[in-house]
Amino acid sequence: MLLLAKTFSSCGKEEKPIEILFTEYSLTKTFCQWRNLGYNGKVSVINSNAELEKYITCTEGTFPKIDFSKSTLLLTGGVTAGGIDYLYKMLLFKGNGYVLKVEITLNDATIGGQSWIVVLVTDKLMVKDVELNVITIKNGKP
Repeated sequence: MLLLAKTFSSCGKEEKPIEILFTEYSLTKTFCQWRNLGYNGKVSVINSNAELEKYITCTEGTFPKIDFSKSTLLLTGGVTAGGIDYLYKMLLFKGNGYVLKVEITLNDATIGGQSWIVVLVTDKLMVKDVELNVITIKNGKP
């Protein structure tokens, strides 16, 4: 009965997104680099080492291991029209899905086509798709 009351009380109200904790994943201090990124406006949801190996190449050694029984890696990237000052990342659960929000603050540099990449590790996600929401800010204006 209590569950029913809670359901009725939330009717008509928009649910507030829930921020999901993550850690950033990096290939710094390895002899590895990213490949096959695509920059297609999508988030790759990676749940195994075999999947991750499709995106990494190493000249020697290996990349940092992830316990995929407990974690999911999210990988995305893109290209901006100018130089990047700051990249802000937020993973949200909203409604019945996940959204990776990326805010890119551009500087006044006239560098065209600067690439960016976001790689996050979070608790295991049992989904195949994560929505990507990219906002570019130049001179304080989205």
